[in-house]
Amino acid sequence: YSMKKELPYSSSKDAIIGYTDSQIAKKETNDCVVRALASGFEMKYDDTHKFVGERFERKNRKGTFRFNSRMNKLGETKEVINGRTINILGEKGIIGYTMSYDVKVKGQTKKRKMTVGTFSKKYPKGTFIMSIRGHAFTIKDGVVIGNECDAKRLKAIVEQVWEVVKSN
Repeated sequence: YSMKKELPYSSSKDAIIGYTDSQIAKKETNDCVVRALASGFEMKYDDTHKFVGERFERKNRKGTFRFNSRMNKLGETKEVINGRTINILGEKGIIGYTMSYDVKVKGQTKKRKMTVGTFSKKYPKGTFIMSIRGHAFTIKDGVVIGNECDAKRLKAIVEQVWEVVKSN
């Protein structure tokens, strides 16, 4: 069998509302969380930029610190954002949630940390905000929205995943 070398990819300009016209986006760096939430929650880039600044205490052109714990808080309180809420995937652990899967090695079942490639096979449908070390992006129905390299890093270990669902 053949392992796919990369996942389908959609650029921010195609996947994020108002990204191309945003004056803020043109000046931004380290805004992966803003882009992940904008594409995940289907919000305008500028609105999301403001939201992440206020709620995640993100400073312009700086990364978003404590992203995972803040996302977990949104998931645990079932806060509605643009008509959507998030489900936290994985098993609750001491410091958050872990994504793992069982694999048989020499007749024994072992837990392995989930990789982006494995995740995309197990969850082909839906909208997911992914956290890998120092970075975040969205996978929507198997298509990666983030940096182009995110679609190629199939072996990257998944730190955490949140599924975005329409709220009732």
